[in-house]
Amino acid sequence: MRLLYLTNGFPYPLTSGYLRHYYFIRELSRHHEILLLSIVPADFRTENIEAMKPFAKRVSTFTSANKSRSFARKLAGRVRGLLGGSHAVDQMCAEVRGLAGAKAFDAALLSGKQTFPVLEQLRGLPLVVDLCDAASLRVRGAMRHAPLWMLPSLLLRLATVRRAERVLIQSASHLLFASCRDREALLDSSTNGHVIPNGVDLDYWKRSQRRRGENTVIFTGGMDYPPNVDAAVVLIRDVMPIVQEALPSARLLIVGRDPVPELVSAGKQAPGVTVTGFVEDVRPFLEKATVFVAPLRFGAGIQNKLLEALAMEMPVIASPLAADGLRTENGDLPPLEQAFEPDDLAGLIIRRLQEANKNVAPVPEARAFVERHFNWHKSGEKLHRLLVAAVDGSGAVPA
Repeated sequence: MRLLYLTNGFPYPLTSGYLRHYYFIRELSRHHEILLLSIVPADFRTENIEAMKPFAKRVSTFTSANKSRSFARKLAGRVRGLLGGSHAVDQMCAEVRGLAGAKAFDAALLSGKQTFPVLEQLRGLPLVVDLCDAASLRVRGAMRHAPLWMLPSLLLRLATVRRAERVLIQSASHLLFASCRDREALLDSSTNGHVIPNGVDLDYWKRSQRRRGENTVIFTGGMDYPPNVDAAVVLIRDVMPIVQEALPSARLLIVGRDPVPELVSAGKQAPGVTVTGFVEDVRPFLEKATVFVAPLRFGAGIQNKLLEALAMEMPVIASPLAADGLRTENGDLPPLEQAFEPDDLAGLIIRRLQEANKNVAPVPEARAFVERHFNWHKSGEKLHRLLVAAVDGSGAVPA
C-alpha cells in the first residue's frame, strides 16, 4: 500500500535522535510505497535526502526557522510547534492536505509531538501514531532535578506536551511505544497501544577484539540532550571522585557529539576525565572501556546507548529508570546492574574495575539479550502487520 510517513526530524544521519524512523522506513519499504515528509532544522544538509531515496518514493522537507542552539530559543520553538504556530508545520499541513485530496496514500504514520496539527488533514483516514516515548514523563523527571529558574519554562513545556499527547492518543487507530514503561505511563489499559522496540544493527555493533579495556568507565550519547548532560555531570562530579579515591588510576570517557559548555567545563576540572565531543566511530572507545555506566535520573523511551553497549558485550551499570526502558513485554529484564545513588554506583564500578584485573573478557549474555529482543527486522514486520490492520479496520494485529 501507499504509506504517508510524517516526522518532526529527518531520519538520517543515524547519529540523530530519529534512527528509529530510518530503520522503520527501510523495513516498511519491503512491502509498501513510502511518502516521507519531515521537518528539518535550518542547518539541514540536503545530501542526507540521498540516503532515504532507496526506501522512499517521495521525500519532502520543511525547514524550521529556528537557528539558535540556546535552551530558551529551542524551547520557544518547540512550544510554538506544539501550539500549531510553526511555519514548517503549516507547510507540512498544506502538503498533506493536497496529498489527501488527491488520495495519494492509503494510511499515515505520524511521529513527533510537534507534528500533531497535521491531524486535521488526516481526519477519517487510517492513522498510526508513533508516540515512541512518554515525553511528559521526561519533562516531569527534569523538573525534579532542574534549578528553580528553569521550572516556569518546564511547566509550560509539560502543559504543551500533555496537550499534544492527549490529542494524538484520541486521534490514532493504533499507538506505538518503544517500551512497556512508556506505554504504561500514558495508557491505563488500551488495545490500541503497541510496544514496538528499537533494534540494533548487530553487524555494526560488534567487537573486533576479545578483551575489554582496564580501569576505564564510559558513557556515550548526544551530549546536548538534557538527560545525558545531567547523567554525565553526575558521573564526573559525584561518582568518579569516590571511585578514584579507591582506585586512583580509574578514568572516565564521556563520548558523544555537541557537549554543552557546562559538561566541557566539568570534564576539564576533573582528573582522569575526557569529554571527547563528536567522534566518527564510538565502537573503539567502547572496546577501550571496562564498564559502561548510565546513571540517568530522568528521561523516557528506550536508551539506544544501552542497547549498543550490551551488543558490544559490555558489562553495564544503569539507573533503574534507564534499565526499565529495556524491560520486555514478556517480562524479561536486561542483564545489567542497577543503582541510583552515587555511593551505590561507585561501589558497583569499583567492583567491576577490580574484577577486570583478573578477567577482561566480554560479556556474551549481554549481546544475546539484544539479539533475542531488539531486532529491527522483527519490529518492522510487526509494524507492517499493524498498518495492514489499520487499513482493514480490524482491531486485532496478527501475531
